[in-house]
Amino acid sequence: MGDNEYGQDRRKFDRVKANFIVVYKVNRPIEVTIKINQREISALMLDLSEGGMALITKFDIPSFSFLIMNFTLMNTTALKEEDRIRTMDLEGDVRYNLTAPNSEHRLGIRFTKISQQDKEAIYKFVKSARESFKAK
Repeated sequence: MGDNEYGQDRRKFDRVKANFIVVYKVNRPIEVTIKINQREISALMLDLSEGGMALITKFDIPSFSFLIMNFTLMNTTALKEEDRIRTMDLEGDVRYNLTAPNSEHRLGIRFTKISQQDKEAIYKFVKSARESFKAK
């Protein structure tokens, strides 16, 4: 594994750039949940892998917070119609929070609760995105 613009890359799953809207809610710690009024927040996904994702958000969510997330994965290259659009409900913990431009924060999320079907759908999405990148 190599270095990237955010330091040493320690991921064990391939990841690809992705632009999906993610709706999340802080589950723990309670102090953060109270601070943002227990509301659902929209964020932009920056990249995705079987093991997690990176988000860009306006909220300063500390590392080791636990999130409940929802997003719709669209894989236009999937062969089966049922594999092209899949709504996912996941849980994860914030592994890092980096300050980004425009008073935003880049959050690195590790999935802690993901169904096997969702994991497989993400794997197929990442694989097809990698293959289409290699073909260019």
